[in-house]
Amino acid sequence: MTQSKPPFDDPLEAAFATARQSPPQLPDGLLARVVADAEAQMPRPDRPPLWRQIFGALGGWPAMAGLAMTACVGVWAGGALTDDLMFSLTPVDGATLDIGAGLGPFDLLLVDG
Repeated sequence: MTQSKPPFDDPLEAAFATARQSPPQLPDGLLARVVADAEAQMPRPDRPPLWRQIFGALGGWPAMAGLAMTACVGVWAGGALTDDLMFSLTPVDGATLDIGAGLGPFDLLLVDG
């Protein structure tokens, strides 16, 4: 017949009970040295350069090519298109914006130009 619980007068159980009551103390600085050694062994991720982080945030090289092309078209349109040509390209002459009454000075913010 097997017992599910050891008897109370078992010397091994008494030794385990006293060991549970007082955990062993670590020497001074041991835990700090273990943590420092573990941090030294951990791999550190390589941080990409700043220009790669910026390009990545903007969408990578395809997006940068689109931004560069847009800038080139903007410079070309600003220098090559004259005022006479720009006036003939306006789709609607004399278009007005009627936003209604009651907005006060805010309506001046809504009108462009």
